[in-house]
Amino acid sequence: MRAAFVTALVALLVAAPAADTAPRTLSGLHNARYCEILEIRGTPPDARVFVWNTIAHNRCPAEQWEALDAPQLATELGATAVILNGPRHFLMDSVRAEGGPVRDFHGLRMTQAATIPIKSAAELVQTPFTDRTIARSNTWTWKRGRTVFELVAPGGDVYVMQSYSQITDPSLSIRDLPRLGRRLDLPDGWRYRTRKLREELDLVARGKATVIQDELQNTYQLAKTTRPRGARKRRRVRLAGTTRTVDTPSAGTVEDRGRVTGTPFGRGSLALLGTFRESVLDATFRLTFADGSVTGTAALPFTISGSEIDFRGTARFTGGTGAYRGISASGLRVHDHNTLDGQNGTISVDGVAKW
Repeated sequence: MRAAFVTALVALLVAAPAADTAPRTLSGLHNARYCEILEIRGTPPDARVFVWNTIAHNRCPAEQWEALDAPQLATELGATAVILNGPRHFLMDSVRAEGGPVRDFHGLRMTQAATIPIKSAAELVQTPFTDRTIARSNTWTWKRGRTVFELVAPGGDVYVMQSYSQITDPSLSIRDLPRLGRRLDLPDGWRYRTRKLREELDLVARGKATVIQDELQNTYQLAKTTRPRGARKRRRVRLAGTTRTVDTPSAGTVEDRGRVTGTPFGRGSLALLGTFRESVLDATFRLTFADGSVTGTAALPFTISGSEIDFRGTARFTGGTGAYRGISASGLRVHDHNTLDGQNGTISVDGVAKW
């Protein structure tokens, strides 16, 4: 019986007809519950995530949602993996978008709402306060007088919360959002704020949208950027600074904080989170300056001699805010020397970036 059911389900999914692709408006979304299935196909750098959303069909009944099994779904769909993303609640009032393909997942009907290209395994990890580009075309609309919840990044870029999540905290409700900033562990230079709209707000995505999440997996869409228009330029990067270990979140991981200065950014702060793998430290980092911030990754082979540890490797810039939005760099040379207790680090970064 079960084998027949699975065969029938897969046949249904493969044969599901595409929905009407004419643009249409769906209203009544404010505080509406929904869920998503993230279907991952392929492997980096050629992987893609297909995002399936319940909102046009149902309010994601809890009994049906909790009965879903991600590994089982991946097997049934022939996917590399499946992630269950929900429940969530939208905050806008309406959306205007084209329809996409429709599928039925064990009784939960969903529409394909977006796709996400995945170039590296690191992009499958949900890193808070880090930009991600999603392929979609739609318009979110908030009514005049509605309260919106925003993140303001270093340099003045603004992200508007499009949905709050009950994945990390099942008790989170819309009533908690005005005071959420007291709870979030915001990176240096970031602010959370609430704002009452004096006029209708439209967030338009023409083929792609930039989104981020906080550590509770609430999702925000980029609404305002401050980087002046103009051609991207190549610039020499020379930074030097000091670091020290402030935490070991789990076995084999380390969190460092420090100060840096140099061309072309000036003075700023450094936050780094790394994982030791054999004789390499794999790390993500964030540099924060007065006019913006820069995020990136690093791979730093290390050697130990006596009471000291020496890291020599490369880093890349993967994104930025404010004046550094769109920054990119690869092959940046990094040298970090420290004592084994992590309290006496000196770091240098040298290379070329473009923004």
